[in-house]
Amino acid sequence: MSDFVDVPGASGAQYRFRRATPADLPPTAGNLLVATGQSGRLKVLFCGAARSLARAAPVVGDTLKAHRGARLYVRLNVARATREAEHADIVAGVSPAAEAADLD
Repeated sequence: MSDFVDVPGASGAQYRFRRATPADLPPTAGNLLVATGQSGRLKVLFCGAARSLARAAPVVGDTLKAHRGARLYVRLNVARATREAEHADIVAGVSPAAEAADLD
């Protein structure tokens, strides 16, 4: 099992996410997802964007508890416009079960 997954956006762009735990979430901005499976066969359960990934820990923890075997992945993106555009592209590309455009 890899520590990285590549997630396709609707635009065809690929976004690389790094595996993390809720305790590892930094106070910096970025995108996150909770998923099962592996790159190419990933089922995205939750997709989010936040100005502080650390503040997303409660919703991430709830999703992980509800889906045994799911994993958390993060992509650091400090620039708001980039973060929002990537979030929209990823949501359109993978159709997650749940999503939040701004977790702050």
